[in-house]
Amino acid sequence: MVMPPPFFPLRRRQSMVRGNRIMNRKTLAFSCIFVALASTLAAQEPNGSLTIDRVASIKHPSEARWSPNGERIAFLWDDAGNQNLFVVTPGEKPLALSNFAPNPDDLTGDISGFEWIADDEILLQHDGKLFKVVAAGVPRQVPGIDKVSAFAVSRDRIRLAMVREGQLFIAGLDGTALTQVTHLEESRRLVGPVFSPDGRHIAFTTSRFERVLDRLAYNGNKQGLYRNEISDYSVGILSLSSGSSGSGGEPTWIAVDGRPRAVQWAGNRVLYERISTDMKTREIVTVSLDGTTKVIRTDHDPRWWSPQRRDARTVVSPDGRLVAFFADETGWSHLYVTPTDADSSSEARRLTSGQFEAGFGSWSSDSKRIAFYDNENSPMERFVRVVDVETGEIEPIVTQKGVNYWPRFSPDGSRLVLERTDVENSVDLYVVDVRPGAPLTRLSSSMPEAIQKADLTAPEPVHFPSRVDGKQVPGSVFLPKGLDRSRRHPAIVWIHGSGSDQNFLGWHPFSYRMYYSVTQYLVQQGYVVLTVDYRGSSGYGRDWGTGHHLDLGGPDALDVASGADYLKTLPYIDPDRIGVWGLSYGGFLTLQVLTKTPTLFRAGIDVAGVTDWATWGLESNGGWITGRMDTPENNAEGYIRTAPIKHMETLTRPLLILHGTADVNVAFRESLNLVDVLLKQGKAFDFEVYPGELHFFRRKHILRDAWKRAEQFFDAHLKHGARLTSH
Repeated sequence: MVMPPPFFPLRRRQSMVRGNRIMNRKTLAFSCIFVALASTLAAQEPNGSLTIDRVASIKHPSEARWSPNGERIAFLWDDAGNQNLFVVTPGEKPLALSNFAPNPDDLTGDISGFEWIADDEILLQHDGKLFKVVAAGVPRQVPGIDKVSAFAVSRDRIRLAMVREGQLFIAGLDGTALTQVTHLEESRRLVGPVFSPDGRHIAFTTSRFERVLDRLAYNGNKQGLYRNEISDYSVGILSLSSGSSGSGGEPTWIAVDGRPRAVQWAGNRVLYERISTDMKTREIVTVSLDGTTKVIRTDHDPRWWSPQRRDARTVVSPDGRLVAFFADETGWSHLYVTPTDADSSSEARRLTSGQFEAGFGSWSSDSKRIAFYDNENSPMERFVRVVDVETGEIEPIVTQKGVNYWPRFSPDGSRLVLERTDVENSVDLYVVDVRPGAPLTRLSSSMPEAIQKADLTAPEPVHFPSRVDGKQVPGSVFLPKGLDRSRRHPAIVWIHGSGSDQNFLGWHPFSYRMYYSVTQYLVQQGYVVLTVDYRGSSGYGRDWGTGHHLDLGGPDALDVASGADYLKTLPYIDPDRIGVWGLSYGGFLTLQVLTKTPTLFRAGIDVAGVTDWATWGLESNGGWITGRMDTPENNAEGYIRTAPIKHMETLTRPLLILHGTADVNVAFRESLNLVDVLLKQGKAFDFEVYPGELHFFRRKHILRDAWKRAEQFFDAHLKHGARLTSH
């Protein structure tokens, strides 16, 4: 049998180096330097029903919303970056309400939002335009409305507010009587308009938004890259005159020392969260119409306030009397309620308790119950429960194993719609009656029929001791079907991103869902895969979640290294054929372990990883990173220690870098900076650029290319014994 050559021969790497030097001398466009022109990738026959194409064809539903009469549910269904609106009646098949064609060259054309405006009519925003669509019709564009970045509908469904080119406009629901009601200076950005319950006022957030040009040394200082700076946040409250449009004057402005989020109405007051710039303090603030503010809740953590995830939402009850929120003062994220007219000395009521995490509160329309989920007794799963706010009684509603997310009450409070996934089923929508033991009714089918569930592997939860302190690190192991345990097999460690997310026993409900699919594919191809919930991960309490304070890429990277140590104790793992890869923060940790433990792994793949927190903090305006690492001025040694780009001299193993040029989570320049250093140090590596692609790869042709390259890279270095590159 003739063994295939390594995925990218060294000769190609040398060619890239020469090309880069020529390009630098001629100061040509940086984005053309490293792009490897697409070529036909040699296909390896899959061992089962999972293929790269089928994996890329798994659809993903989201944003399920009940119609006003509770008869139907509208939702978005994403098919590899092509997103359309669907409606479903429980017991029937989903019906497509839109058919927007995919644009392979543009990822900004998603459905950015939608709202029910009648029992059978929806208003949606797509590509800067507003459309009306009825349940059995086609979208009809609202005439004269374009360049829309956000919109809101008044509760009486008479008025429409929209943000156009940074300014707020009010119109009738049919787009008539369009009136500009703010006149902000060009450098300010307005987001998140929300009507008061009576429709007479509107609240929104503004900030200063500037583009800053950075000169880059590797570009010969002839060309630069822009980064965004956002600062000077304010909440605005605008009084609206009678009629379908019009303004009652200038807004009332409330300057926010920090960042406001979750702006909403509590009766005739505005309520929002204020997150301090160092991310250590969360305040829940109310504002009267005259601009008088009152803090009704304060949470502070000397490390950082950790319940900042998307599922730790603060929500006012429909009647405006109570606000539900999450706090971790007990060491675990739990559900609380407090009156919206409370003050900072008032005692909030905790509705959940125990050594588990709760998240996502959704109110019933009568303001008497909250639906939420928790991970009691199984940290990598989520179960739906409903609590009676008055009595505190909790009923288990969805207890089936898996990940059950985003429960939302029907208008009459009798049912919940939710997203659900488990080890054999990708994310789909379900509806369930609000009573213990009620059966789940499936609303969508997102997995291609050609994928055989018998080919999917159920991950096994594991724990292993950390190199840091011996504490048990949680993870899960995927074993190929029919694994011959008398032989030694290659293994891969997958590192999740965000620094505060976690792995699940099932598909991820968020943007990491594609990587669970790819993990299943790699397992089918014969790899043992270990996922690691390093310290910093959510789901395990505050102390674990903040366990890498001031040392990102320190103890958490050693937790990942400990995963490789664990794999090497398994008799069916080849200790010399263990790879590692990750996205975003996972890409950062991949680079960290490849430089901190340079011979532990055989090869690694960095997908859009941070290479230097100091430069990343400039691009992201610093809030997330300063909460965890302080500032570069106050923690200079820490920033150097945790910047893999500054330690590439220790890199000895093959490295593949994948990054999209339109990434707004981790700027593409992070990888450009890394490539510049690697070239100067004479390191061998591979770099694939995806023009116009975002942080989480979405377009099908990009998914095919990226995952096939990842597979072939691992095959070359873990299966076929390619020689190690150490120069």
